[in-house]
Amino acid sequence: MSYFNKCLVAGAAVIILAAYFYFHFKKQKKNTKKCKSAVDDLKLIQELGKEISSKLQMSELLPAIMDAFVKAGDVSKGSLMLYDREKDVLDIKTSVGLSDRARKHIKFKIGEGIAGRVAETAKPILINDTTGAHMYKDFFSEDSKGRPRETILSLPLIFKGEVLGVIALDAKTSGGQFIRNDERLLSILASQAAVSINNAKMYEMAITDDLTKLYSKRHFVIRLQEEVEKARRYDRPLSLLFIDIDHFKEFNDTYGHQLGDKALKHLAGIIKQTTRAADISGRYGGEEFVVILPETAKEHALILAERLRKNIEKQSFVARGNEYRITVSIGIGEYKTKMTSPSQLIKEADKNLYEAKQKGRNRVVA
Repeated sequence: MSYFNKCLVAGAAVIILAAYFYFHFKKQKKNTKKCKSAVDDLKLIQELGKEISSKLQMSELLPAIMDAFVKAGDVSKGSLMLYDREKDVLDIKTSVGLSDRARKHIKFKIGEGIAGRVAETAKPILINDTTGAHMYKDFFSEDSKGRPRETILSLPLIFKGEVLGVIALDAKTSGGQFIRNDERLLSILASQAAVSINNAKMYEMAITDDLTKLYSKRHFVIRLQEEVEKARRYDRPLSLLFIDIDHFKEFNDTYGHQLGDKALKHLAGIIKQTTRAADISGRYGGEEFVVILPETAKEHALILAERLRKNIEKQSFVARGNEYRITVSIGIGEYKTKMTSPSQLIKEADKNLYEAKQKGRNRVVA
């Protein structure tokens, strides 16, 4: 072989070797990028999981879970549905990018639509074109208009084999589609969310009254102590409503305890509807109810209490085919700096409640 040919062979070998190393390192770099991306994704899921696990109250937990899925899934639209065993439906509890109409009216039965199928099978569903998905259900569009083209990822929230609810996500902010890696990654977050939801349920059962679903007396006293401390530390107003159903013993004796329980639940519902989000309502015992009004002076507490009294007086409830009404007496207590314990605030409100009853009931005394 001539010297020239030897040089050609050697040159070709160098080129092949160079090409090999170039593509080898390029692939290695690509794999390193993939590995780094996967680590970053898992780190994000871990951080979001820690964030939601710190919430014990459902009102704080569910929006935190929704936010976590929006971040991890990089979406602008989604909903968190919990399974309502009594009604046998999935009920939207929090959402992003959904209209008020959708939140109010969309309720999937088990097995119905994509979310209902996820709840039924306890398995995630990923669909990148809903126009051809037979299980997709549109609650609002007419059939003649055709189905909207959407990409959807729906995941079950499972704790110890029980489906607690469903997370539904669509509208990737990138405009792209979900991939199987999204499903795998978000399933980890769904497992963490399910544990947190179960913990919050257990916590709420421990601090709420079984019948009325308001705070129990024990938890109410704890919250009152906290609010009194805040009022004292920051020199802020604080009021307390003490509510008692008028002639409740006679009501029970006449209609029975089952109807009495319905009256208690009816009253609890009106208290929830009338009071503000910041107010703290509880069942103190029997037919007695209490409401803590943070940042509220006596004058404003009187306005809210009177509104509550009127709502209770005018709203009836139906049982056994008949319509029933109840009235309440309300005493108001206002925190004063000379008070050394929450029991003094309770005592003042109770004293005014007694006066309301003495003056003829169905009234407010401050």
